[in-house]
Amino acid sequence: MTDATTLAAIASALVAVLALIGGGLRWRDQALRRDDVHAWADRAIDALQSLVLLTSLRTDQIPAESARERLTQIVFATSVLTEQGRLFFRNQADGPFGREKPRAYRGRRPQILDKLIAAHNVALRLPQADAGEQAQLALVAEDALKDFVSLIQQEVGRSRSAHPGPGKPGDGTDLDLLISRLDSGRLAERRRAR
Repeated sequence: MTDATTLAAIASALVAVLALIGGGLRWRDQALRRDDVHAWADRAIDALQSLVLLTSLRTDQIPAESARERLTQIVFATSVLTEQGRLFFRNQADGPFGREKPRAYRGRRPQILDKLIAAHNVALRLPQADAGEQAQLALVAEDALKDFVSLIQQEVGRSRSAHPGPGKPGDGTDLDLLISRLDSGRLAERRRAR
């Protein structure tokens, strides 16, 4: 009987040790993912905030060549960050939508990535925009930044588990649609400030 009791105690201890090791490994993996997402988010916020500044500064506040160079960097950064973000935030299946695409692109893109694409589109359109459209683009850039920060805050801004909100399917990044949704009073205020 004592041999069976000893074996049972050893087996119980072994199971407890294995469970402890497994839990530690899961915790480490979650911490590494959170750190990776946080580093990615830092780079995204840099690009988004830089775009907000470029759309808000008057032409006499930044040399034209510097603005063009920074805008070019933002075009590349927002595209690259979107693709990198697909590693953390997968598209959500939506019936037949996108079934013909490679696996990472099937379904609806998460709304957190839509914010980067909206900024990318603003950066592409900004050089050709007249003053009225520049005001619209400035607000779209500002909204993209604020929405992105709000979503990423849910993901990495806490010490507890990740929030499911940022991974929900987005509703697209049609720049003209985003412009049409702008509050006219807010737009008039932005135009007066320029």
